[in-house]
Amino acid sequence: MMYTCFDPSSGSGSEFEEIGDYGTSGFCKAGDFGWVAVYPDPDRQTLIVQISEIKWDLYASGTTVIYNHHYNDENTYFKISDEENTFDITYEAWWKDVPHFEANKWAASREEENSHEDIFGYILMLWQNEDKKENWIELWSEHLPN
Repeated sequence: MMYTCFDPSSGSGSEFEEIGDYGTSGFCKAGDFGWVAVYPDPDRQTLIVQISEIKWDLYASGTTVIYNHHYNDENTYFKISDEENTFDITYEAWWKDVPHFEANKWAASREEENSHEDIFGYILMLWQNEDKKENWIELWSEHLPN
């Protein structure tokens, strides 16, 4: 498996490399917009979404996530915001070039299954399933670097 070390202070990751038996403590991805990462804050019992240097507490009462597919133009719209910060982006849908994929609300919205395709869809799934946050925090906190 390929891993990177994400630095929250700079909002960027290292080169991806093979790292033996190291467990993950979140996930991140680089894009044209910079880096996006999701990782636990076990002290506050929440997950943090960070895009470049801007951070959101995913489960704070003021945080909202919007994620919509525009089927006609094969684009996806994502927005995360709170009282202080907003990030939004429209980009090519993950399913656009998938052969024999019938674009429809049911198939394209199974973001948990397609998280390797679209990190923003995975963020939506995490946000919608706050009741499972303790599982993700516990799992990823086990592997936090010292």
